[in-house]
Amino acid sequence: MNPELRSRAEARLAEAAQARGLADPRPAYRERLRVLKHTHPDAFQQAVRHYDEQVLPALADRDPLDAWIEYGRFLASLTSAGVATAIDEKGRAAKWNPATPASLVLFIPDDTSSDVLPLVQPDAPSAAQAATIALLVEKKLKIE
Repeated sequence: MNPELRSRAEARLAEAAQARGLADPRPAYRERLRVLKHTHPDAFQQAVRHYDEQVLPALADRDPLDAWIEYGRFLASLTSAGVATAIDEKGRAAKWNPATPASLVLFIPDDTSSDVLPLVQPDAPSAAQAATIALLVEKKLKIE
């Protein structure tokens, strides 16, 4: 993959996230890739190939956050079907729609034994969003 394209794409993603008050969305995906590499090597190779062939060009040419969320949905679906769900500041959930900007989007798998993958998160989540992250992503049953 062209290193210049990779640099431009990653810079556009970071700038878009910062401009919308979102945390860097890459760490959660990196962790999911690490798990895939050890538990589902074929799926890992598919995810890497998809990133190089589809995601990097999309990050460089269109809305980087939409492209990133779509990659997250693809990545999560390699181990379980599910739905991308937007959580608003009051904690209300709705199916994610690319036409509606969202600050917290989670991939919620149909298989309850699979982990919820945060696709994007706000830098400063509301109390309801923080509680949702704690419960669904971090699996905390008690809010401290």
